[in-house]
Amino acid sequence: MNGFRTILLGSALAALCHAAPVHAAEVAAGKAKAAMCAVCHGMDGMAKQPDAANIGGESPAYLERQLRAFRSGERKHEQMSVIAQGLSDEDIANLAAYYAAIKIEVVEVP
Repeated sequence: MNGFRTILLGSALAALCHAAPVHAAEVAAGKAKAAMCAVCHGMDGMAKQPDAANIGGESPAYLERQLRAFRSGERKHEQMSVIAQGLSDEDIANLAAYYAAIKIEVVEVP
């Protein structure tokens, strides 16, 4: 009977690990939404303005946390605070997924 419990528990854990999140972030939707970010952050996540952050390849958790902080007012920036106000949780997750999916190559300077 103990072996049966182990198999049952293992099957349940495997199902949980493979279950898709209810609100899975979509890279394609994030890319479409990122058009409004491109002026400062670029579509590639490499800053186009001197006071903008390079966000390409950044952790999605970090990007989501920062966007939520701008939206709530916990973090303030003249432009980002206004832009973040119009973002839903889904928009934030999608933007984070898109910018996190960008592959950044680091080249060491001799």
